[in-house]
Amino acid sequence: MCALGWALLGIAGLAPGALAAYLLEGLLSYRKPTGTRPSPVSADQRAAARAEAELMESRWQTEAVPSPAGWQPPPRVRPAWQWTPPAGVRERLDRVPVLVRLWYKTPIVDRFAYSWMWEHGGWDVLPPAAPADLA
Repeated sequence: MCALGWALLGIAGLAPGALAAYLLEGLLSYRKPTGTRPSPVSADQRAAARAEAELMESRWQTEAVPSPAGWQPPPRVRPAWQWTPPAGVRERLDRVPVLVRLWYKTPIVDRFAYSWMWEHGGWDVLPPAAPADLA
């Protein structure tokens, strides 16, 4: 569209052509925003979500232990890269050597650092819950 204005009117047609292209893109675009307004969340739901987040954070502060902590990753899966426990993992770079910290930040080979850190306690995890039949 912009080229059409340039071709017909020369340099003076460039601005109107660009404006027309911008307006037509807005009208004919397939990326139309639908439902962009967030759904209203009640104060009770916000308070419940905040309380749940605070409870989980307190669990991380009090119960977190170094990996693997009793967790067994599935076979042929890189722990902390392709698989994590349900509550996730948190890095603890203070527990690993400096070379591993650099390795952990290196693209492509960082997946191997994640696995090494898993085996050597470089992640904090929440321990698995005790089975109900053993209690």
